[in-house]
Amino acid sequence: MSLEYWYMFPLAVVIAVLANSSGFSGGVLFQPIYNLVLQIPVQNSVATGIATETVGMTSGALRYLWYKMVELPIGFTMIMLTVPGVVLGNYALLIINGNLLKLILGLVLIFLAFLQLFSAIRNTYGTKENIPIEDIYPFMWIPPLGGFFSASTGTGIAELSQPVLEKGLKIKTRRANATAILLEATGDWIITILNLHAGLIMLNIWVFAGSGVIIGGQIGPYISRYLPEKILKIVFSIAIIIIGVFYIIKGTVWMLELWN
Repeated sequence: MSLEYWYMFPLAVVIAVLANSSGFSGGVLFQPIYNLVLQIPVQNSVATGIATETVGMTSGALRYLWYKMVELPIGFTMIMLTVPGVVLGNYALLIINGNLLKLILGLVLIFLAFLQLFSAIRNTYGTKENIPIEDIYPFMWIPPLGGFFSASTGTGIAELSQPVLEKGLKIKTRRANATAILLEATGDWIITILNLHAGLIMLNIWVFAGSGVIIGGQIGPYISRYLPEKILKIVFSIAIIIIGVFYIIKGTVWMLELWN
């Protein structure tokens, strides 16, 4: 086995700690590294980023389950709602330009990120736990949308679910983060299996990055138990703003090239 990409191991540990402690998917942070720095084709960078995220989010989800921080009834209901969106999103890749989807998602993420940031500034947090399943009914359209964007762009489930869980359902910040991580991990496995079957995952990179995120996925939930909720929300908001800006730039460049 080549050691060419050994440096992805420590970098992956850091990214996974940030993602799993604050509730966003780390795959989108890997995608530009794979594509812009390592010069891997876009399809392979997205697929490898999701595969990396899959094992990292799974590691984090298992730790959160151990800590009993996940809203299981709501989480499993949202997982079932996410699956159809994942299937449709995978199909959308064949008929819709990915940059257009990224532009749309980027605008949505920026809006959600600023909502979360303002909540942190105003010290407004969720206060509930163990809420009844019926509470998710008004928001049942969100999980399929998150699954659709995750399958088609590599980001969406955690980023759209976390605000719904905390702001919509008023769940405590840490529990909202933990449940969003579980949703992301589950949806990512479906996407990764499809990408693996298609031969899009760069295993020579994934073996180092995947090993790193497994470790980071254990550290992130541990750290989150001791960080103030305000810090968790600010980190989440900043990460989502970065992701949103990156997607908007990618989509805008594509549109400008299309017009020219």
